[in-house]
Amino acid sequence: MKKSSNPDENSQKRGQTGLSRTENWRTDSQSRLMTMVILLAAGFLAIFLINNVVSHIDLTAWAYEDKEIFPHYPPVGNDFRVGYYWPATYLVSTHFASIGPNGSYPSNYPPLVALTSLPYALFDPMTAYVLHVVLLILANLACIWMSVWMARHFLLNKIGLSPLLVDVTSVFLFFGPAFYIFSSYFFVYSIERGNTDIFAMFYCMLALMVLIKRPRAVWLQVILLSVAVHFKIYPIVLFALLLFKHGKKLILPALAVNVAFLFVLGPKMALAFIKSFSSGGEGVGIGNAWSNVANHASYSFTMGIDPSGGDTLTTTFFMIWAATFLIPLLIWGITAIALVMKKYSSYNAILFFMVSVPLMNLLPTVSMDYKLVILGVVVVLLLALVLRQFAQKFTWFDVIQLVLLLVVLLMLSRSYAYIDRSLVFIRNKYIWVLLLEVWMSVYILRGQKPSAAVEEVIPPNTSD
Repeated sequence: MKKSSNPDENSQKRGQTGLSRTENWRTDSQSRLMTMVILLAAGFLAIFLINNVVSHIDLTAWAYEDKEIFPHYPPVGNDFRVGYYWPATYLVSTHFASIGPNGSYPSNYPPLVALTSLPYALFDPMTAYVLHVVLLILANLACIWMSVWMARHFLLNKIGLSPLLVDVTSVFLFFGPAFYIFSSYFFVYSIERGNTDIFAMFYCMLALMVLIKRPRAVWLQVILLSVAVHFKIYPIVLFALLLFKHGKKLILPALAVNVAFLFVLGPKMALAFIKSFSSGGEGVGIGNAWSNVANHASYSFTMGIDPSGGDTLTTTFFMIWAATFLIPLLIWGITAIALVMKKYSSYNAILFFMVSVPLMNLLPTVSMDYKLVILGVVVVLLLALVLRQFAQKFTWFDVIQLVLLLVVLLMLSRSYAYIDRSLVFIRNKYIWVLLLEVWMSVYILRGQKPSAAVEEVIPPNTSD
């Protein structure tokens, strides 16, 4: 067969083939979704290289630098020792009378934490810390696995994708975010401190799993969520989700369980905890000593940008703090109301949970960057939501948003040590967590249109 000798004809055929491929990509959800998965994988690899390789190279001096990416407090595992190990050992040595020397309460954690930490007292401090690190890693993996399970059954199901592509996407949603989390600066920070924010998120995820699989088991849901609350306080925002599902039936279990947990070691320690938690200095209330660039709470962010300065908090400070506090709360409120206005479903419960997590980072007065590990679950759910939207309909808006989302994830996992001190607004993680919340809200509100109704699908063995 003779090849055409006409260059114009060959060029026209190539152009038609290119247009055909583009049109196929626009209309074929399978190939479109696979392309986006590949783009995301490339994005995670780029984030790793930029934050963990390129950032170490000084292009001016052509030298390798190894900066301190977060403040170290030797010995390793300081938060674990102060908040978990020593309280447990004192609890044993004082026969459950105190968690500190001379009857003191040297902890910002509720009494339940000391009680659940008792197994650590069986080991010496270093062995206990090593076991603790293993549990932290497993908790991170478990949280990601549970979020992938939810994404698979409620976000990627029933949208016309082949079972094989759903499997491939689910595998990516596990390994991609896991690689992102474990290679981030905030994960290393959490391990160095031995901090347990991921334990709180683990119990939050268990509560959500029970809500989905056993929706009538209100007491079990309350117990699991209350454990998370007594680990870190801030998961209390998720009681709004249980209220969305159960209404006034939630009141009795919530009060009974939380009062029991608060007084689990007696009224003396309950009152000592409340005093410790609310005080300044070593406490975590207003005037606490932890406001710095590695603290992304709205309070700490305001301390960094407040132009009035000085040793006392000014009217200017409180006005800026009010704005940085209320903006994420307002975004959450608008999104939550949009979800509550719809009929309750597992799909809407997952979205409600997702958009609530950034509040746990931004609203407390102390949110050190190691707490960013709790965002791993919402990164999985948000990416699944983005891929779902892209599989249903192609728009360049979604492509641009995905690229911008990768930039946000890049900045979230990048240590402040690699960002110039003069760039106050982007050096603190507050703005990046806020943008992540904005992205969640945008995708949730877009999906609440009547044309985007979601069929409720309950996986096998999920009913009471």
